[in-house]
Amino acid sequence: MIGTSDLLTIGLLVVLEGLLSADNALVIAVMVLGLPKRQHQAALHYGLVGAFIFRVVATLLAVYLIRVGWVKLLGGLYL
Repeated sequence: MIGTSDLLTIGLLVVLEGLLSADNALVIAVMVLGLPKRQHQAALHYGLVGAFIFRVVATLLAVYLIRVGWVKLLGGLYL
């Protein structure tokens, strides 16, 4: 059964993901400003698609690493 703390954690993750996405979009938009006008649309498209793909790969890697015992041990020792 999903508890209140689980729902709070999921909600917090959704909010943080939204903030990070907005931050990525702003950074990509600022980087595009230095390009000629005709390249803006393509650069924005490639940047947003690349950021999305990277986020999916990073999430899948994190899911894998959470299951590796020695990685959890190293993370605990680091903290």
